[in-house]
Amino acid sequence: MRARFQRWLCPAASLFLAACGSGAPGAAAPDGRSDASPQDASAPDASDAPDTSGATDAPVDRVPDVAVELPPVGPFTEFDVPTAAGSPWGIALGPDGAIWFTELVGGKIGRITPAGAITEFAIPTAQSDPFGIVAGPDGNLWFTEEYGGKVGRLTPAGALTELDVPTKDPNLEGIAAGPDGNLWFTEADTNKIGRVTPTGTFSEFPIATPTSYPSYIAAGPDGNVWFTEAFGKVGFITPAGQITDFMCPTPGSSPVGIALGPDGNLWFAEGAGHQLGRSTPAGVLAEFPLTPAGASPVGLTKRADGHLWITEQMGNQLIRMTTAGETKSYPLPTAHAFPAHIVVGPDGNLWFTESTGNKIGRFAP
Repeated sequence: MRARFQRWLCPAASLFLAACGSGAPGAAAPDGRSDASPQDASAPDASDAPDTSGATDAPVDRVPDVAVELPPVGPFTEFDVPTAAGSPWGIALGPDGAIWFTELVGGKIGRITPAGAITEFAIPTAQSDPFGIVAGPDGNLWFTEEYGGKVGRLTPAGALTELDVPTKDPNLEGIAAGPDGNLWFTEADTNKIGRVTPTGTFSEFPIATPTSYPSYIAAGPDGNVWFTEAFGKVGFITPAGQITDFMCPTPGSSPVGIALGPDGNLWFAEGAGHQLGRSTPAGVLAEFPLTPAGASPVGLTKRADGHLWITEQMGNQLIRMTTAGETKSYPLPTAHAFPAHIVVGPDGNLWFTESTGNKIGRFAP
């Protein structure tokens, strides 16, 4: 099973070992910063024409709504994903007031209402491994197919379109809606940041750091899009394609999830460093420890209470952190659930995926 917790957390995983061993490879300036110019639009792996040849409009196998609510344990409620071993991973608030999520192993996109009714939509491409998901500026849900090599678009009504990324076998991970009205995503294996317009036009921009393995991505407060690099950096890309990245203080920290914090800075989870990182828009970095020592944080979000909320896969808990670094822990009811990503729902509660627990969790602070 190619579930995400295995890549970031399993001590036997080759990427995890590489990240823990030597930090980010390749040359970098003394301050850990490197700059790259945008890719020439005429390069063979960038396209300015809509990718109509790779677009497939297909009827979606819609599974009827299933409402399964377990008895709440404290402030937690958990909902079983209908597909066995679906391995929910990415999660996002949809334009329709529901919460949408990806199923890595199940090959589906799920939708859950605040009341707990779940609907699933099957992706036509086999073994696509849907990974990240975000609400787009066009009122649709956009997601990456990690091994399908496609970016998907799903309307709230369930009409699904798949678009082939120009570069073969890119290993797509995070996706975010940019301030320019486009969707931005990471290509982990091909070392690029990708951009697609709502109408399907792709562009790709290479990262100068060799084997940087870009992972997650989020819109910043500065008009740029920020991303994490698994081998120890965070960076940003301008709407024009100019990339700048910065070395994390802890070597081999393996930064993953990233989000804009309540203080206007970028915060990111260090999966191997077991701490939370913070970067100002100018690239000044700081780190804050988490507990337990092997917490392995992955996802994070900000809430209206002015705090950051973090998932810890190995810690099997949610963490509330102030912007000063003070924390409070909330253990999950299900053991070994491996919580992945987290979002604030329309009800003000926190909704998160449990990748091995195969549940969607809701937490009412």
